[in-house]
Amino acid sequence: MRILTFFTLLFFPVLSIAQILKVDKGEINNDSANFFLGNVNFNFNVNNQSATAEEEITFLGLTANADLVYFSEENAYILINNINYFKSTGGPVINTGFAHFRINFLRKRKLSYETYTQIQFDEGRNMPLRRLLGGGWRIQILESENSEMHTGLGIMYEYEEWKSFETDAIITKEIWKNSSYVGFRSNINEYITFNGVIYYQGGRDTQSDLFRSRISGELTLSFNITEKLAFNTTFVSQYEDRPVITINNWVYSLSNGLQLSF
Repeated sequence: MRILTFFTLLFFPVLSIAQILKVDKGEINNDSANFFLGNVNFNFNVNNQSATAEEEITFLGLTANADLVYFSEENAYILINNINYFKSTGGPVINTGFAHFRINFLRKRKLSYETYTQIQFDEGRNMPLRRLLGGGWRIQILESENSEMHTGLGIMYEYEEWKSFETDAIITKEIWKNSSYVGFRSNINEYITFNGVIYYQGGRDTQSDLFRSRISGELTLSFNITEKLAFNTTFVSQYEDRPVITINNWVYSLSNGLQLSF
């Protein structure tokens, strides 16, 4: 039983946050056209690893991701979905999720264009709703057989609803923000791939007369088991300099899991 518990904790993540725009999916400079790429992750964990019979603690965790990219002759259409639910007896609930849709126009050029929209919620951090709409440029910095690097520059409109911990009142924010990122991919060898993306979003909150910034990032180390199956270790982090409500400025997660690609 202890061995089974060890492998359950190893292969199924117990920490996750959904504040990150995970949009760097697929090879959007691929020369082929009119085909789909995608991957699906579904992790479920339940246990009652209590210290004593009198103080039974039950843990329930669910993580699901479904990403799909369609490549036309000129453009790439990217749909990314994520949901996380974690609950322990007597502890707080982590319930987050988002859906993100992005189009990369003229995807084969070094200078291409992007538009995107997203809807999101994070009950654990008292954010019932976030909506955003944006666009900008995507610049290919480096591209070779084993490595790739690109950057994005643009602007977005963000609408947020936050629930005050003190009064349960809903605080709304509408902010125009600069949105930029740098992404990379490196094939270390035929079995191991390292990729990541770092985002910066910042803009003036005219209601509060201050500038709010957010830096977030994701790093993933992938080990190919088969052509379609991989084992991933992923680190995700986010820092907000001036949160709307009293929450941690910095949050992170480190997770392990299996990924099925198609």
